[in-house]
Amino acid sequence: MDFDTSYYKFHGVDRAALLEALGLRDSGKPDPNDESPYAIADLPNGWFVIRTNNDSGLISNYDRRTLCRAGRLITCDVAMVDPVSQAAGYADGEEIWTVQHDGRNNDYLDLDIEGDAPDALPELHKKAFAAVERGLADPRGPGSMLDVPLELVKAVTGFRHDRPQDVRPTPVFTWLEPIKRSFA
Repeated sequence: MDFDTSYYKFHGVDRAALLEALGLRDSGKPDPNDESPYAIADLPNGWFVIRTNNDSGLISNYDRRTLCRAGRLITCDVAMVDPVSQAAGYADGEEIWTVQHDGRNNDYLDLDIEGDAPDALPELHKKAFAAVERGLADPRGPGSMLDVPLELVKAVTGFRHDRPQDVRPTPVFTWLEPIKRSFA
């Protein structure tokens, strides 16, 4: 499945070494309108975030476990048209948990959980289930099952991609560019 947007949140990972391994560099050029295919921001709590828009494969071709051989990685993928959202947690190169909502075929209650998900999940799941069952949640909006993986990412990292203003100071994403290598 192709995702519209993916977020890779890292903690305890060497930022410079990761960018070098990916063949990217931080341009320092702000991306306030989310136009860059690849952007990066530092969060005030020690995490940093790489955002991809319609990833052409530069990052999505990597096995996510290899992106965090040391440290932690929390991923968030969103395909709004389908609607599908998923979150996953990795530590020291191992996948620890995944949570996915696949709302295709109008399955508004779908939530697949694998592994040892964070403690915030049961309450988020319970609230979304009740809201969807009572018809109080738009299947693609706040409070829905689509929202559960996104809220779980926020519970773990303190950052949700569609609400950067909730973080103080607000993270500033900057364009990531391919490293130009010269071959002699």
